[in-house]
Amino acid sequence: MTDALTALDQISEDVTKLAAAINSTRTKSVSPLAVQPLARAIARGYFESVRPQLEEVQNRAGLIEEIDFVLQGILQLATMPREKQAYIGHISELRPYLLEATIDVMKARGAPHLVLSNTERAILQTLLKMLPSASASYEQALRDIAAGSRVSWRGTATELREVLRDVIDHLAPDDKVVAAVGFQLEQGQKSPTQKQKVKFILRARRSSSAAVAVAEMSLSTVEEAVAALARSTYQRGSVSTHTAANGSEIRNLKRYIDALLAELLEIA
Repeated sequence: MTDALTALDQISEDVTKLAAAINSTRTKSVSPLAVQPLARAIARGYFESVRPQLEEVQNRAGLIEEIDFVLQGILQLATMPREKQAYIGHISELRPYLLEATIDVMKARGAPHLVLSNTERAILQTLLKMLPSASASYEQALRDIAAGSRVSWRGTATELREVLRDVIDHLAPDDKVVAAVGFQLEQGQKSPTQKQKVKFILRARRSSSAAVAVAEMSLSTVEEAVAALARSTYQRGSVSTHTAANGSEIRNLKRYIDALLAELLEIA
């Protein structure tokens, strides 16, 4: 049996695919062949993996009955050619019920469930293939931010910075950067700096000078923000003030890092 939250995520994706299949039909009626496999997958995922969990949640009999009714209606529609509007009505009803079910399951477990943006999801998936350890660090940072209950955010800031460093080092190994035409070590440095590596990566892709400059400035901002978070632990006396301020700072830091990761990993 699939985990209920995982099943709900898949069901939501399948509902979106079902809606797309219906909307792409050029005729007034929808052929069963175009929608039946998706309709059955949605129902199977719900009845096998989600419904048993909802039954354990107190006072949710009404929600279960509503979802049962809508899904049975979709399965019935998929047995023969039907007008598009009939499907659209059922899908519009189903979506808020699925969201409600997700919230109920999360509350019952008492644990936060990550809700990712398209960029966050793409970064995680790309890192998982390229640098699994960096993917784990990025996911941990996302979970820390989602929970929002840390007393100190220094560890989260370090995780995010190291993810960025791992990606930069992977895409721009020292030997390749040093071998680039015209490269010179900065004064007092024994190896290429992170800025030089970012410039190497983007120039290799023939990125514009403006794009390279923005990336360099963003990298400087990240380093300054991480240092500021480390210092703030000792500068702020009130734990509550410290925690609230750092929570805001870590979210700002993540926005810069996400933008840089998206640029470096070529995520649209």
